[in-house]
Amino acid sequence: MTDLFASALHGLKTPVFKIAMAVAVIGLLFYFNRIDLSLLTSLLDTWPWLLAAFFCTLPPFFVVSFRFQLVLNRMGVKASYKEAFRWTMIGSFFDLALPSSNGGDVVKAGYVLKKVQSGTRTRALMAVIFDRTLGIIGLFLLASMAGLVGWSYLAGLPSRGYVIASAFILGIGPILAFWILGSRWLYERLVNNNRLCSSTWGRRFLELISAFRSMRENPATLVIALTLSILNHSFWCVSLLCISYAVGNSIDLAMGFTMFPIAIFGGVFGVAGGFGVGTAAFDLVYSKLLMVNNGALVGLIFHLIGAISRFLGLPFYLASNRNN
Repeated sequence: MTDLFASALHGLKTPVFKIAMAVAVIGLLFYFNRIDLSLLTSLLDTWPWLLAAFFCTLPPFFVVSFRFQLVLNRMGVKASYKEAFRWTMIGSFFDLALPSSNGGDVVKAGYVLKKVQSGTRTRALMAVIFDRTLGIIGLFLLASMAGLVGWSYLAGLPSRGYVIASAFILGIGPILAFWILGSRWLYERLVNNNRLCSSTWGRRFLELISAFRSMRENPATLVIALTLSILNHSFWCVSLLCISYAVGNSIDLAMGFTMFPIAIFGGVFGVAGGFGVGTAAFDLVYSKLLMVNNGALVGLIFHLIGAISRFLGLPFYLASNRNN
């Protein structure tokens, strides 16, 4: 029974299953008319909005590269901005090429590990993980900030207090947790905990806290990194706003910047940039929180535009192979 369960679990992780699930989810959205094909014809008249949406996906590459360089250097891995940008572009391409929205992190980590010495490889790997963590924290920080600033504009939003409180907890909560766990007094006790250090996940957890401690000792660096994360997701939210306008939606800026990050987060569980589960997440957020019925179409267009922008990482990958 154990072997059967392990085999089934392994099957659920295979690329074929993930892609099949994404196709099935999108197929069901079409079947239940959650994606209105008749709206696609209207895009011929609103293509400038789609073009604007695409161009909004380009600045994040430069923003995220700066954040990645900042994190690497802070953790003792010396890297130029050019290197960080190249690794970011290659990772973005493999977010699309691999059957996972974050599959590029594995490839990006591989390139970083090639550069560093053996003694700093663990720190380099944790830098990649920590950089992704900062990105997710920034996503929810943006949602909570937009909700607080535009509170009066969200009066008609169902459960606005619950939504904003959840975003605030997911954004501020990890920062406070790592800030406390990263304190010298508590960190030393965690390091001396034999039970925690003896497990693989325990050691990884300590490495993550150690990464935050390096930022904690320089709060200005942490503020800059989180600001870059918020700026990165702001561009993606503007892109979503443009797509929403293209399909005929009129969404208030404050409401969009509060709800869009939640929809974007759903893409983490999708395939090749968010397809499948990510598309369904857009449908749920738009229909239940924004009271708009074409969220699945918006999500599908958003993921297609994101896929096109990620393809820009292919030349960097090909160039790196020639250099090697």
